Amino acid sequence: MNPSHLARCLVALSIPATLLVAQQPYVLKLNTQEVALNFHAEDASGRTIPNLALADLRLRDNGKPPDKITLFTHSQNLPLRVAIVFDESASMAGYLSPRRVAQQLAATAIQSDKDQAMVVRFDFETQIQQPWTSDPAILIHAAAHVTDKNGTRLGGTAIWDTLYRVCRDHIPAQTPGAEVSANAILLFTDGDDNWSHARPQDVIDICTQRETPIYPFMLFGKEHFDKGQGLLRQLAEHTGGKVFYQQIGHTTMADSILQINQDLRDRYTLVYRPHALKLNSSFHTIKLDTPAKATQINVRDGYFAEP
Repeated sequence: MNPSHLARCLVALSIPATLLVAQQPYVLKLNTQEVALNFHAEDASGRTIPNLALADLRLRDNGKPPDKITLFTHSQNLPLRVAIVFDESASMAGYLSPRRVAQQLAATAIQSDKDQAMVVRFDFETQIQQPWTSDPAILIHAAAHVTDKNGTRLGGTAIWDTLYRVCRDHIPAQTPGAEVSANAILLFTDGDDNWSHARPQDVIDICTQRETPIYPFMLFGKEHFDKGQGLLRQLAEHTGGKVFYQQIGHTTMADSILQINQDLRDRYTLVYRPHALKLNSSFHTIKLDTPAKATQINVRDGYFAEP
């Protein structure tokens, strides 16, 4: 495995490691010996846990506890930056209504001019149907025309290339001193890629670096398994996202988008100093759990300690 790059993330440091609820725009400085983890916590029923304490958590970096935790904070209304990515290859024709997806996202997630969404379509090539916008009407109009060129004669599908380009070229890295947003990619595809040059691991690396979880929407249930869907599950797992199954009915999809909105806006951030950290580009695995609670933690699984 070869996930992420050392995150440049989000809050202000040099304060006691107690839980803070961020009410003002969320800004952060990190020194080179600190790592920031952003994560969402939910119970066994998928409900957000709003009162997680630092004492509930167990963190291991390369199998060792951190030397020091410098910040633990909880934000409940982060601005969103969501890319909606539609597979418009022939194999997906007729399965979903991009317009309906955009309507549901606009109704749920575009709540202020700080919230933004973009629309991307792909088959063998990637096309930006609509750049970042905070206008629900513009978003819905763009999505309504996603299927205008459905099913090209070439028949290729470049899922990994598209995801890589969206994260690299259109989702800016979180930088110290800038207001933090919660990024995400909503991916509508069957997972059948036959055209990409990028690998799934390349997607994991760049999306983890950009603090962008991937949420694949699958047409079938968990019992249906093939190579493509297995790779989509890996993308979700390693980037801190989640897979949504049997996303055929509009009501089911609306509920899933509502859950993503809640998950993204409600986020914990833990900043720590790893034990004997060396900035030598080596990969560090991260394990974060709650030994005494039945809690699901959605978090990236590592970083590169880059100088």
